[in-house]
Amino acid sequence: MMQQVFPRESDRACRDYRVKFPEEIVHDNLPGQLWFGAECLTAGSNIIDHEAESEAIRPMARALTKHLDTLRDLLKDQSLRDPTHYSDKVKRSLKQFDELFAEFELNYVSAMVPVKSVKEHDCQLDIAVLFSETLDRFIFNLKFLPIFKLR
Repeated sequence: MMQQVFPRESDRACRDYRVKFPEEIVHDNLPGQLWFGAECLTAGSNIIDHEAESEAIRPMARALTKHLDTLRDLLKDQSLRDPTHYSDKVKRSLKQFDELFAEFELNYVSAMVPVKSVKEHDCQLDIAVLFSETLDRFIFNLKFLPIFKLR
């Protein structure tokens, strides 16, 4: 639904932070796991061995679940009126939900697994650029070597 209402990714909450997540974390089931985590935190459960982090993100989980309840009611009313059209109120609510969910995703995953710092991520990007430039120079220099040197 979010892609239908906001087809351009730039209209949605920024999720650039995902590049800092370990690769095994980002998969198709992640949103469902996050939602389950939000419901559990809202109900008072803690993330095992992460009690302090649980307390810190519990208000975000509450805001997210509360907003989703409101959004469900809005969507129910909208579907009874005109299921082919999303009102501005519904669009604003979807956008707010997207922002809340993105904020919760970053904080919840950061509490569960080690997430690369900005410095670590930048260092990884620098290494990729250096490798790319080195490979590019090597290929460029190969073009100018006489053919007999390659054999």
